Amino acid sequence: MRKFLGFIIAAAALGTIGIAGCAGVPSGDQSSSPREAARADVKWDDDGSGYLTVNNNVGDAMILFAGTINNSHILGGVRGLASRRIDFFNQVTESSGTFLLRAVKETAYRSKGSNLASDDIVFAGLVVFDKNEPRAIQVNINKVLGGDAFVIIQNDTNMALQIRIDRPDGPTLTTLAPLERNKKVYMDFNPDGYFFFPVYEYYDRSSMGIRSIVAKDLADGIPMMPVIPGPGRDAPVINFEARPANLFSPFATLIVTNETSRGAYLLEGSSRKTNQNGTTMINPGSETYELNLQKQERLKIGGLRIDLSLGAANTIPVPEYEYEAGFNYQVRIRQGLPAEINRLGKSDSDDFGIVLVNER
Repeated sequence: MRKFLGFIIAAAALGTIGIAGCAGVPSGDQSSSPREAARADVKWDDDGSGYLTVNNNVGDAMILFAGTINNSHILGGVRGLASRRIDFFNQVTESSGTFLLRAVKETAYRSKGSNLASDDIVFAGLVVFDKNEPRAIQVNINKVLGGDAFVIIQNDTNMALQIRIDRPDGPTLTTLAPLERNKKVYMDFNPDGYFFFPVYEYYDRSSMGIRSIVAKDLADGIPMMPVIPGPGRDAPVINFEARPANLFSPFATLIVTNETSRGAYLLEGSSRKTNQNGTTMINPGSETYELNLQKQERLKIGGLRIDLSLGAANTIPVPEYEYEAGFNYQVRIRQGLPAEINRLGKSDSDDFGIVLVNER
């Protein structure tokens, strides 16, 4: 992750890259014509060495892109209601960084090429990578996407904006790039509507990871019913509070350092927690987790355990501890010894922003 840190800081010095959704979709320096897109050779089978798995939970075949929409950034395709393992290393020249994976219906890209509207992007999700320390990554295309109804969502920040539904830590609906506005999100019609929860993602230089923040006055989300386009029907617009003064992090960052010779799991009750790399196992070394403090500034959390797969009686309990929102903590694990918790300091929130590769 240290090389990732160097990349982010260097890129940040050049300025955060944003997208103006109202002007269509950026296609980078190598725009592809409809003729070129129609002839694009798209792979649909698993890559044996792929670290990225995309689960397509909608019925349409999708073409996937690492960043902007053109033939040079095609990751391959994933068929409807299917999964695909992808090797994306050739589509990003940087050794580490973050890109926005975009999914477009195959029929739309083949007919329009790079001349797509923002509406044509069915799904987008953040992928954080480090070629020197590759980790398994999993992305899910939500089953409610790609329907006939839509809402418009705005992102007025230099951060990535994840839209989650059902609950604040619920499944990701899609992700907006920095400054992406007037984004139409097409989804299944639901007469009861949906609850939309904003989660902004920025880079924290103090702990070299991605951090999540939300709006204080929108902690319970915004209810809205997507509408089917038609005469006299106004499009519902969702604007989230995006001023830094009204954003906060209801999370504490927990770095689990495994100093044993075995892989381990962080358990919450009987469930394995997923770390920021999208995996559950902690090899010897460190992995980073976000602890949800349930909208509170401080919360005492107990019941965490480390499982070294030596039997239930030999799990290592993590001491009950009062965590503070926006702070970093480390748990050291050594076989045969109690777990130790250390407070490392406050997360860096001086510069809310994220840099995405392949956006030019």
